[in-house]
Amino acid sequence: MKNKYHRNLFRNPLLALALASGMAHAGTAEVAAPVAPASPEWLSVSGYAGIAYTYNDNTNNETFADGGSPLDAVKVGFTGDFGAIGAYTSLFYVPGQADEAGILDAYLTYKTGDFTFTAGKYLSWLGYEAFDLVNMTQLTYANNVLGAIPAYHMGLKVDYSTDIWGAGLNVSDSIRGGTGFFEGDEDFSNGLGYEAYVSYKGIDKLTVWAGLGIDDTDGLVTSQTYDLWASYALTDKLTVAAEIVFHDRGAVEGFQALAYAQYAFTDKFSTVFRFGTDSQDAVGVSDENRYTVSPTYAFNENFLLRSELTYIQAHTGGDGVFSGIQAVLKF
Repeated sequence: MKNKYHRNLFRNPLLALALASGMAHAGTAEVAAPVAPASPEWLSVSGYAGIAYTYNDNTNNETFADGGSPLDAVKVGFTGDFGAIGAYTSLFYVPGQADEAGILDAYLTYKTGDFTFTAGKYLSWLGYEAFDLVNMTQLTYANNVLGAIPAYHMGLKVDYSTDIWGAGLNVSDSIRGGTGFFEGDEDFSNGLGYEAYVSYKGIDKLTVWAGLGIDDTDGLVTSQTYDLWASYALTDKLTVAAEIVFHDRGAVEGFQALAYAQYAFTDKFSTVFRFGTDSQDAVGVSDENRYTVSPTYAFNENFLLRSELTYIQAHTGGDGVFSGIQAVLKF
């Protein structure tokens, strides 16, 4: 991702229409306001914007909308639907990042029967917790030390999905390569990354998912990740989940796990209770436990407020408390 996309992200045609409208009204009292052209039937636009205030008492770090993580982010996605063939691309902006804006998703899909083939740049299957803040149920991740879960890479993948079973295979430029979470290493000549998964949904309200990710760099396996999670809706109000991940990338080996419960007190108000733990064999990095409470209030389907209070217990000391509140607008 390059900074050149920063300016392009905010070249909004609606802003141009608004300016044109203001100029038209400057000389007359009766000029019809311009109407934005309707999108073609094959194209749909969606996205979100999030802004957060956070405080970490362990580091005396207080931030408001200054980036540094996807707690503050804007994403605009464009979906093309051409029957069996589809396309999706998204623009992503995170203030404060080295590459603060750019193209995040960019892929084509072809669907035939129960199979979907995808080529381009897309998100990893691994991990129970979501990447996009609009799909999160809290502000932060349960696991922040081991770094086992990747995000974006570029390649080819195939998904198989029925009402009961799901499975997939991915071959990409890398699993953990690249800078940060926003891209792979963008080099197919130095080795490949492989992902595979299988999921089971044959029991009502239960999903069991198992997957793995392997990096092969210059003929050597340099990273292995094994991920297992399950989610079950005990009632219409209560959902529970658990995950365990084993990870080995040579100098770092260990596991991370989470236990999760979400209870909907009303249609608009829900709260997440979560425990996360990281354990690893690495010099100079402390293992930790995280205890989280995260309430969310949804004013409507497009706007919500989410807060989080997390107690961080470092195994070698230096405990702390993270707190934050986040506003999320989606469209």
